[in-house]
Amino acid sequence: GEARLVSVRPDGPQDFADRLLKLSIDCFGSNGFPRLELAEATGATFSATSYVGPEPTGHGRALLRQYLESVLGLDDGGGGGGRGHAELQLVVSDDDGGGTEVAVDDGAGDGDAGSPPPSSHSASSDLGPDELLTCTALLCLVCFQLGPAASLAACRAARSCASAMGTVRPAGNVSRAAMAVCSLVADRLLKEVDALVRGGRRGPTQQQQPRGQAQARPRSAAAGMEYFESSLWLLRCCGCHERALSVLQERMSSPSFRNASSGSSGGWSQIKFDSYLTTHLSELWSSRDDRCMGLVLTSPATSELLARNPTLGLGVFVSTHPRNGDEWSSLRPGDDPLSHPTWPARVVDLLKSVMPPGGDGPASPVRGGVASLPLTSGRALAVAYLESATGISTGRPADAAADLVRDGETPDGGRAADMHDELSYLLLEGVVAERGDGDGGTDTPAGAAYRDKLRRLLAWPGSRIRSERLLSSLPPSFLREHALLLGRLGRHEHALGILYSRLGSLDLALEYCDVRRERQLAGADAAGGPASSSDCPYLPLIKVVLSSDPDDPDRGAAAAVRVLALRRGSVDKVAALRMLPGDLPVSSLARPFLIPAVVEDESRARRLMVASSLLRSRHARLRKELVEAQLTSQADVRSPALARLGLGELVRASRGTRARPVHATSPWFPDVLLTRYHFRRSLVIQAQVANAPAPVGRAGAALADVAFVVAESSDEAIVPRLELPLGRIPPGSTGSVWCVLAASPGRLDGSAFLTSELRFTVRDDGEDEAGGLGG
Repeated sequence: GEARLVSVRPDGPQDFADRLLKLSIDCFGSNGFPRLELAEATGATFSATSYVGPEPTGHGRALLRQYLESVLGLDDGGGGGGRGHAELQLVVSDDDGGGTEVAVDDGAGDGDAGSPPPSSHSASSDLGPDELLTCTALLCLVCFQLGPAASLAACRAARSCASAMGTVRPAGNVSRAAMAVCSLVADRLLKEVDALVRGGRRGPTQQQQPRGQAQARPRSAAAGMEYFESSLWLLRCCGCHERALSVLQERMSSPSFRNASSGSSGGWSQIKFDSYLTTHLSELWSSRDDRCMGLVLTSPATSELLARNPTLGLGVFVSTHPRNGDEWSSLRPGDDPLSHPTWPARVVDLLKSVMPPGGDGPASPVRGGVASLPLTSGRALAVAYLESATGISTGRPADAAADLVRDGETPDGGRAADMHDELSYLLLEGVVAERGDGDGGTDTPAGAAYRDKLRRLLAWPGSRIRSERLLSSLPPSFLREHALLLGRLGRHEHALGILYSRLGSLDLALEYCDVRRERQLAGADAAGGPASSSDCPYLPLIKVVLSSDPDDPDRGAAAAVRVLALRRGSVDKVAALRMLPGDLPVSSLARPFLIPAVVEDESRARRLMVASSLLRSRHARLRKELVEAQLTSQADVRSPALARLGLGELVRASRGTRARPVHATSPWFPDVLLTRYHFRRSLVIQAQVANAPAPVGRAGAALADVAFVVAESSDEAIVPRLELPLGRIPPGSTGSVWCVLAASPGRLDGSAFLTSELRFTVRDDGEDEAGGLGG
């Protein structure tokens, strides 16, 4: 007959910390794990820290693994909010002796089997950084002691923790105690893995553990590599990136470790080592943290990766660069790869110091008109990085005013210009280094690739190179490069003189002018106007051609006529004809230039006339549709314009009254029917205007700017408020114009007289005037 009231409170952070510490002591023993560091990281009480616990057993390790997986949300059936197993649920409680009892419920009893355990903690998304880190480290440790079957679970838990925490900075929001727990567990796993992978030798930590616990350790090299990866993820989670890189590099360089791991079914190949290292370095580089980025540049692992696999190593630094024109267009100014004052230059210095094996290789196939360089030297690596950072190899849109930027006038104080200059000098150095023996030697395939890239950089509108400085460094034999630099400086006649006179190529000169023409058209499109004809890019070429051979003026004149014939659709014809010699026979111009130009101009005039006729027809059709829409919208009192006034409900409407003009009517005066609509505080007058149809065989008269105006009221209680006119009423059509008056019923004394006017303009029906479209 007795009853007892039991108060149950939900678990808090303190309960979770004490329970985690006690379960860990039951699993590992008092000294089998970093107990004091775990207590400090989670904030466990003194009673939980001093708990002794029973002898560690396999059952205790299995229960701790199930509890940690439930807490971290890594259980196989963790679809619900409880994060419990689909088949097993953990019921955790404290016993009378201060320990922790964990009962396993298989769901066969009463109650909802799908409901979470009463004491289960929140999932990993609700855990703080310290709890997430310590729980993951303990799970990896207990999985290691459970045997090879749990190696994948440990690796998955460590990878999930690293994904949830992101790139951990050394001075982040993780406590030192939690980082110590994670680091100690990772170091212990690495020692055990070394013994396992290298032949199963027992380390000192194995000798200190109970015999049953030592027998539960994994004995296969495949499982050892899974735990090796788990330890690397744990080191990354606690911010020990330098330690993780050195461990990976040390194991990769160890022949015994590599041979043992590569011979197993789950071992790591060279490409897997390199891929893992590349991923880690890329995350550190993309974090934009100075300490992490400095670690990437100073770590020996980066240099060795670049020397061993240049493609993967280069990907560390270019993975964050935009890869197409759309990404470049949406890039914020602060995210530009060259915006940092020091990192790009340091990356270039690192890449130039690398010496990949293999020597000089052939250039890759041509892509987009420029051959790809083989990454067989530090110079080639630096060139590939700078081309990605500047955007010349990834389709970066060129600024319309790029070629107006002078030396050192870039908004970033010249940093971008420094990197563009560095790229140009590297390409020039590559051309010179790959030249054949002697002054007349031809370029090797790699040298030709360097030369093509140099010319592309010099001709790119987005280039920020300092042209004067580079021009003084070019060898005299680089004629085409001299011409491109002179063009960047605005000295187009000198550039064309080199291309036509010294190189003897009219095609190169025309190509040079075509590029200028395309840029002018692009700038005009961006400005929203036509291209200017005052700066025709072909006129300097005609001038150069005419003065190229003073001893034979006829030859220069013939070449000028050829230029006019080839570019007659783009050249300024009047200005070009004025530049020709006065004694040039018209017959020499007629067939190649004058006759085709006249035919093309006549054809263009006919095309414009047809286009003009089509536009006029479309304009007339749209005008007719607009008038019909206006007539329809104002046909009755439910007009949208009247509805927006909020007149309220209609009280009554009068019968239509035909209007009689006061003065003598004109022959164009239409029939007008007046109707009054009474609202509570408004009076609306409709004037329905019917225009007379056009006489047979003659054009009718259209009424334009039709409006019904109340000019005067005998009572101040009725005042005009709004007028709704019509822009046009065609012959034979009927339209309605409206006048809205505000009425004050309390101030009306008897009748009110209104003086109204119907105003309109008579126009010929064929007259096309903008005024007829309004209304």
